[in-house]
Parts: sequence; C-alpha cells; structure tokens
Amino acid sequence: MNDGMRLLQTLSICAVLLTLYACQPSPPPPPTRSPSPLDLSQVGTVSGQVRFEGPVPVPTTLQLGGWSACRVQHPDGLPAAADLLVRDGKLQNALVSITHGLGERVFAVPQEPVHSDQRGCVFIPRILAVRVDQPLRFVNSDPIAHNVHGWPQQARPWNLSLGVMGASKTIRVHTPESVIPITCDIHGWMRAYVAVFDHPYFALTDAEGNFSLSEVPPGAYVLEAWHERLGVQRTWLELGPREERELVFTFHSSD
Repeated sequence: MNDGMRLLQTLSICAVLLTLYACQPSPPPPPTRSPSPLDLSQVGTVSGQVRFEGPVPVPTTLQLGGWSACRVQHPDGLPAAADLLVRDGKLQNALVSITHGLGERVFAVPQEPVHSDQRGCVFIPRILAVRVDQPLRFVNSDPIAHNVHGWPQQARPWNLSLGVMGASKTIRVHTPESVIPITCDIHGWMRAYVAVFDHPYFALTDAEGNFSLSEVPPGAYVLEAWHERLGVQRTWLELGPREERELVFTFHSSD
C-alpha cells in the first residue's frame, strides 16, 4: 500500500469516527422541577425599547485570513461581525432581563433545544439566551472543521469538536450565567455569546430595538440591558397586578 492510499484510508477512518462521535445521543433530560404556582390572572407585561444616541461606531469587519473555504461563502466581501446593529437610533441584539426580584420562584425547563449554527465561518445567531438545563445544540453547516469552546465563569467549560459538515453536539448548562463567550479555536474571528437564565423573563431586542417580557408576576424588580460592545444599563421597576409598564434603555456612543 503506497503512502497516498494510506493517507486516504486514515482520512476515511477519521471521518467515520468524527461522524459517529458527532451523532452521539443527546444527554438525558434533567430531573423534573416543580414550578412555583403562578396566578395568571395577576401577571403583567414589561415592554419597551433600547436606544442608541450619538455617532455610531464603525462596525467590526471579520478578517477571514487565508481560509478560502470561508471567503467563498461571502462573495460580496468580508462579513460584518454584527456586534453593533443600530438603525435610526434603535439598538438590536441588546439582551434585556430581570436580574433581581423573583425570589425563590421555580420555573419549568423548556425541552425544545436552542440552536447555534456555524455557517460561513460565523456563529449564527451571534447572541443566544437559554434556560438552565435547556438543551443547547451546536451545528456545523460548513464543509470544514470547527469547534465550539465555551468560557463560562460559573458553569463547567466545554470544548466540542465539530469536525465534519452536519456534525452537532447538544449540551445543557446547569447554572445561571450572565454572558458566556463562545469561540472557535480553529478560526479566531468566530465569536458568539450565550446567557443562561433560571427564569423566562429575558428577551433580545429586534431590529427596531423593541423587547417584551410577558406574564411577569407583580413585584419590585431590577432589569438589565446588556450589549456586547456598549456594556450594561440597569433600572428599577415596580409592577402591579395586571399592569403593563414600558421602559426605555439608552446607550451612548461614549459608553
């Protein structure tokens, strides 16, 4: 057997092993929680908008290096990082959440997975939010190898190999975490963020900067708006029974 055939055989075996490893069953679901009673006749809504004032900083352009398999998927030029999306003073991809005030309430864990794709050598979406113990599924849609390296401060770190197109891995994060950076060790420009909550009161702002938190029980709360480049804004709010409240968070170019 010549060297070329040996190399081909080795690559074939590696591909099979990677595929088998990537397609392993998802981890078993966590123990069932007993949710705290929630009186739906008394809950309210907190909604609003996240705005940006001042000159908009130049968006980050991703440098794809010498990876032709990445560049060919962006025929119109180098892709933007989508790390600062502002339109008419409205800020997209700000993460708004309740950070204090829910006490010891317990909420059921959704079992539908949240998906993160590696496509065009970019994480899509860039910002994710999941619940504690909710399945978080990472997929490689590119014809080259990627990995998914999570860098939490509280939870256990992970480093997943997604060596072939179509490979996927599912994890669960067992503790709340404000924002976890995610990188691909193979392609240094690839970055995403995932926040992990033990309650359902969070939302990402849309293209108009809008957010909405529904079925919020009456109480006094601290709410936070987080953005990867602009930092954090916080405010206090008291919500009465069946009340609808609106909030505006404003970031500035100097933040």
